Amino acid sequence: MDAPFELPKMTPCVFCELIAGRFDKGLVEETELTLTIVNIRQFEVGQALVIPRRHAPTILDLTDDELHAIMRAVRRLSAAMVRAYLPDGITLYNNNGVASMQEVPHFHMHVVPRRKSSLWGDGPLHIAALERRSQDILDKVQIDIEREREIAEEIRAAL
Repeated sequence: MDAPFELPKMTPCVFCELIAGRFDKGLVEETELTLTIVNIRQFEVGQALVIPRRHAPTILDLTDDELHAIMRAVRRLSAAMVRAYLPDGITLYNNNGVASMQEVPHFHMHVVPRRKSSLWGDGPLHIAALERRSQDILDKVQIDIEREREIAEEIRAAL
């Protein structure tokens, strides 16, 4: 189904490039239908993404099999985060369309181990406000590939 809303512009799709093996990323786990990777922005240590292998811009574009595989990966990742980081909670979120702050036009589910001392305030909407307000904050939470790999290993060890 074509999304009834504006999608972000990105050519080529960074997630499709990753799936094709064109660059390195903190890989946590992969299945036939999904990849689980460390998010380059670590507002919370361990923040990760579950993405479908097939290019599907929004949740409306996923097949039932992809949707089920993504949620199984999300549950497995969440359990690993609990073992690895002992968070106070876990936030799941997904943005569909430019108006919801989607940045990459390839479906991805954010899985975030949350702590009471978080920079996030109440959650993802707070992040949207931070992104508009301060590049300094984004610079502080963006990590390099070595740290991505370390976090991926911490989570993999807890799978």
